[in-house]
Amino acid sequence: MKKSPKIFIVEDDAFYANLLKNEIVKNRLGKVESFSTGEAFMDNLFKMPDIVLLDHNLGSMEGVDILKKIKSINPNIQVILLSAQEKMRIAITSLKYGAYDYVEKNDFAFDRIKALIKRIAKFNQIVEEHRQFKVAKIVFTSLVTIILSIAIYMQF
Repeated sequence: MKKSPKIFIVEDDAFYANLLKNEIVKNRLGKVESFSTGEAFMDNLFKMPDIVLLDHNLGSMEGVDILKKIKSINPNIQVILLSAQEKMRIAITSLKYGAYDYVEKNDFAFDRIKALIKRIAKFNQIVEEHRQFKVAKIVFTSLVTIILSIAIYMQF
Protein backbone atom coordinates (compact mmCIF):
# COMPACT_ATOMS: atom_id res chain seq x y z
CA MET A 1 0.00 0.00 0.00
CA LYS A 2 1.39 3.36 -1.01
CA LYS A 3 1.69 5.76 1.92
CA SER A 4 1.19 9.45 1.26
CA PRO A 5 4.22 11.39 2.55
CA LYS A 6 3.85 14.01 5.26
CA ILE A 7 5.31 17.24 3.85
CA PHE A 8 6.15 20.33 5.90
CA ILE A 9 6.68 23.68 4.22
CA VAL A 10 8.81 26.18 6.16
CA GLU A 11 8.49 29.46 4.30
CA ASP A 12 8.12 33.02 5.63
CA ASP A 13 6.57 34.29 2.38
CA ALA A 14 2.90 33.36 2.89
CA PHE A 15 2.06 33.76 -0.79
CA TYR A 16 4.85 31.45 -1.95
CA ALA A 17 4.04 28.93 0.81
CA ASN A 18 0.41 28.88 -0.31
CA LEU A 19 1.41 28.37 -3.94
CA LEU A 20 3.61 25.44 -2.93
CA LYS A 21 0.93 23.93 -0.73
CA ASN A 22 -1.71 24.23 -3.46
CA GLU A 23 0.61 22.64 -6.03
CA ILE A 24 1.34 19.69 -3.75
CA VAL A 25 -2.33 19.17 -2.86
CA LYS A 26 -3.47 19.57 -6.49
CA ASN A 27 -0.99 16.89 -7.59
CA ARG A 28 -1.81 14.62 -4.63
CA LEU A 29 1.83 14.40 -3.61
CA GLY A 30 1.23 14.24 0.14
CA LYS A 31 -0.31 15.69 3.26
CA VAL A 32 0.91 19.23 3.84
CA GLU A 33 1.44 21.51 6.82
CA SER A 34 3.12 24.88 6.54
CA PHE A 35 4.97 27.07 9.01
CA SER A 36 5.95 30.71 8.59
CA THR A 37 8.87 30.64 11.05
CA GLY A 38 11.68 28.28 11.91
CA GLU A 39 10.60 28.34 15.55
CA ALA A 40 7.02 27.27 14.72
CA PHE A 41 8.39 24.45 12.60
CA MET A 42 10.80 23.28 15.31
CA ASP A 43 7.90 23.23 17.80
CA ASN A 44 6.14 20.77 15.45
CA LEU A 45 9.08 18.62 14.42
CA PHE A 46 7.87 15.93 16.83
CA LYS A 47 5.22 15.13 14.16
CA MET A 48 8.08 13.66 12.12
CA PRO A 49 7.47 14.73 8.53
CA ASP A 50 8.87 12.66 5.68
CA ILE A 51 9.87 15.70 3.63
CA VAL A 52 10.61 19.31 4.58
CA LEU A 53 10.62 22.12 2.03
CA LEU A 54 12.81 24.61 3.86
CA ASP A 55 13.39 28.23 2.90
CA HIS A 56 16.99 29.34 3.30
CA ASN A 57 16.26 32.82 4.57
CA LEU A 58 13.72 32.79 7.42
CA GLY A 59 14.48 36.06 9.13
CA SER A 60 15.61 35.11 12.64
CA MET A 61 16.84 31.65 11.58
CA GLU A 62 18.72 30.37 8.56
CA GLY A 63 17.59 27.25 6.77
CA VAL A 64 20.98 25.58 7.12
CA ASP A 65 20.82 25.91 10.93
CA ILE A 66 17.36 24.31 10.94
CA LEU A 67 18.63 21.62 8.55
CA LYS A 68 21.39 20.71 11.04
CA LYS A 69 18.82 20.40 13.84
CA ILE A 70 16.51 18.26 11.72
CA LYS A 71 19.31 15.89 10.78
CA SER A 72 20.50 15.63 14.40
CA ILE A 73 16.97 14.62 15.48
CA ASN A 74 16.12 12.33 12.56
CA PRO A 75 18.53 11.85 9.65
CA ASN A 76 15.79 10.06 7.66
CA ILE A 77 13.76 13.26 7.18
CA GLN A 78 14.51 14.49 3.67
CA VAL A 79 15.04 18.23 3.36
CA ILE A 80 14.82 20.24 0.17
CA LEU A 81 16.35 23.67 0.76
CA LEU A 82 14.72 26.52 -1.16
CA SER A 83 16.28 29.88 -1.88
CA ALA A 84 15.55 32.91 -4.00
CA GLN A 85 19.31 33.37 -4.31
CA GLU A 86 21.44 31.55 -6.83
CA LYS A 87 24.48 31.14 -4.61
CA MET A 88 26.66 28.08 -5.02
CA ARG A 89 27.95 28.46 -1.45
CA ILE A 90 24.44 27.99 0.00
CA ALA A 91 23.79 24.97 -2.22
CA ILE A 92 27.09 23.30 -1.27
CA THR A 93 26.65 24.03 2.43
CA SER A 94 23.10 22.65 2.47
CA LEU A 95 24.17 19.45 0.70
CA LYS A 96 27.14 19.13 3.05
CA TYR A 97 24.78 19.11 6.05
CA GLY A 98 22.46 16.52 4.58
CA ALA A 99 19.91 18.31 2.39
CA TYR A 100 18.42 16.03 -0.24
CA ASP A 101 18.66 18.85 -2.76
CA TYR A 102 18.79 22.61 -3.23
CA VAL A 103 16.21 24.37 -5.38
CA GLU A 104 16.41 27.95 -6.53
CA LYS A 105 13.03 29.71 -6.54
CA ASN A 106 12.66 30.39 -10.23
CA ASP A 107 10.27 29.55 -13.09
CA PHE A 108 11.20 25.85 -12.92
CA ALA A 109 11.15 25.43 -9.13
CA PHE A 110 7.68 23.89 -8.81
CA ASP A 111 8.35 21.25 -11.47
CA ARG A 112 11.66 20.40 -9.83
CA ILE A 113 10.11 20.25 -6.34
CA LYS A 114 7.31 17.97 -7.57
CA ALA A 115 9.84 15.63 -9.21
CA LEU A 116 11.96 15.55 -6.04
CA ILE A 117 8.94 14.80 -3.83
CA LYS A 118 7.96 11.92 -6.13
CA ARG A 119 11.52 10.54 -6.05
CA ILE A 120 11.73 10.75 -2.25
CA ALA A 121 8.28 9.15 -1.84
CA LYS A 122 9.26 6.27 -4.15
CA PHE A 123 12.54 5.74 -2.28
CA ASN A 124 10.77 5.79 1.11
CA GLN A 125 8.23 3.26 -0.22
CA ILE A 126 11.03 0.91 -1.31
CA VAL A 127 12.77 1.28 2.06
CA GLU A 128 9.50 0.49 3.91
CA GLU A 129 8.80 -2.55 1.73
CA HIS A 130 12.34 -3.79 2.37
CA ARG A 131 11.87 -3.32 6.13
CA GLN A 132 8.58 -5.22 6.04
CA PHE A 133 10.22 -8.02 4.06
CA LYS A 134 13.00 -8.31 6.64
CA VAL A 135 10.45 -8.49 9.48
CA ALA A 136 8.45 -11.17 7.61
CA LYS A 137 11.64 -13.14 7.00
CA ILE A 138 12.53 -13.04 10.72
CA VAL A 139 9.01 -14.14 11.71
CA PHE A 140 9.05 -16.96 9.15
CA THR A 141 12.48 -18.17 10.26
CA SER A 142 11.39 -18.07 13.90
CA LEU A 143 8.23 -20.06 13.15
CA VAL A 144 10.18 -22.70 11.21
CA THR A 145 12.67 -22.97 14.09
CA ILE A 146 9.86 -23.41 16.62
CA ILE A 147 8.07 -26.01 14.49
CA LEU A 148 11.29 -27.98 13.96
CA SER A 149 12.10 -27.79 17.68
CA ILE A 150 8.64 -29.14 18.55
CA ALA A 151 8.95 -31.92 15.96
CA ILE A 152 12.34 -32.96 17.34
CA TYR A 153 11.05 -32.80 20.93
CA MET A 154 7.99 -34.93 20.03
CA GLN A 155 10.27 -37.69 18.68
CA PHE A 156 11.88 -38.20 22.09
